[in-house]
Amino acid sequence: MRLTFSTSNYRNADLSDEWGHVLYNIHTPSRFGKTTIKKCHGGVFDGSSVVAVIDWHTFRSDKIHFGEQVVKADELLKRRWLSSDRHCVGPDGRAYKWKLRSSSRNCLQAENSPVELAKYHKRNFGIMTPSHPPHLEISPSVTHMLDYIITTFVYVENLSEQQHKSDQGAAV
Repeated sequence: MRLTFSTSNYRNADLSDEWGHVLYNIHTPSRFGKTTIKKCHGGVFDGSSVVAVIDWHTFRSDKIHFGEQVVKADELLKRRWLSSDRHCVGPDGRAYKWKLRSSSRNCLQAENSPVELAKYHKRNFGIMTPSHPPHLEISPSVTHMLDYIITTFVYVENLSEQQHKSDQGAAV
C-alpha cells in the first residue's frame, strides 16, 4: 500500500491511497501544541474520526492520545542505549522498531528482522531519479494497524527532523 502526502509537511497533510482517495488528515495548527490525526470514513471527516492526538511539549514528555488512552511518547516508543531507533509493541502484540535516519528514509521493521514494513520516502524533485511526492510504503502484513503506523510515523519523523536540525547546528 502506498499513502501519498498532499504536501511535504507531514504534520499538515492529507494522506491518499493509490487511487487518490483521502484516507487520513493530519493537522497541526502551530509549531507547538497538538497534532490531530483523523481517519476519513466514506469521504467524510467527522468528530468521531479522530484516531490520535499528539501533544507536543518542550520541557516534559510528549503525549499520544489513542482514544481514551493517554501514553507518554517516550514510553510508547522507547529508545535503547546508544541507538536512535525507537522500539515499541504494536497493537497486535508484536515487537517493532522505527529506524530513525536523519538524512534519509525512516522505516518500521519487526524486531530482529531486516524487512522494512513501512518506509517513508521524502519528496523527490527528479534531478537524479524520477520525481515523486512524499509517501509511505506500507507492507500488506501490517495494514491491520495502519492507524498506529501513521501516528507513530508522525512522532518519529518529528524526532528525525529535530535530530537532523541538531546535527546541522553542531556542524556549523
